[in-house]
Amino acid sequence: MKQGNWLRITVLILAVSVLHFCSVNPLAPEVDGGMSLENGIPLDQITWAKWNPEVIAELEAELDGALPRRARGFESKKIRNHEGGTVGGRKTFGNVVEVPEYAFDENKLDISVRVLNMDRGGQSGAGVEFLPSRNYDADMNITLSWDFLDVEDDDWETLNLQPYYSEDQGVTWSPVEAYSVDGDNRTINFSIDHFTQYGWALDEDD
Repeated sequence: MKQGNWLRITVLILAVSVLHFCSVNPLAPEVDGGMSLENGIPLDQITWAKWNPEVIAELEAELDGALPRRARGFESKKIRNHEGGTVGGRKTFGNVVEVPEYAFDENKLDISVRVLNMDRGGQSGAGVEFLPSRNYDADMNITLSWDFLDVEDDDWETLNLQPYYSEDQGVTWSPVEAYSVDGDNRTINFSIDHFTQYGWALDEDD
């Protein structure tokens, strides 16, 4: 076979190989937790609610967001497996997790609630993170408070607030759909078997 034919065949084989690679290995960002960009809303497409000036001032007072154990905005407790316990409350601006008995295999585990002033697509956003981020053997009872949000109304029905969660380090967000509302205490409550990040948004569709 002539040298020119060999060259054409070689180029054709390389082109087919490249097309096959692109079809099975798309150059798209990988997202942890089994989610893709199609499964959530990009953070810059959400209008985020903000903490009120009191909360922001306390959070920004800590250098680089490194909240010490005694500062407002962060609480951590060592929870015993056979006892369970509650983490959060006044120090975390009303955001709380209730840990049931035997929710993990370890004898003790440090459970934390961290209040975040998140930078979301150029916006400042009110967020809460529960740690360590992992799956558990029982449902945790989560309480998120809107009492310290920078909103004008107190009535849940007219606030148009929507809690969101992210399982890919804040790349995409999905609405929390199943929760109960406690209007008197300005909180929502729900149960979940893993920890992740949460944020408050203003639902402009209502």
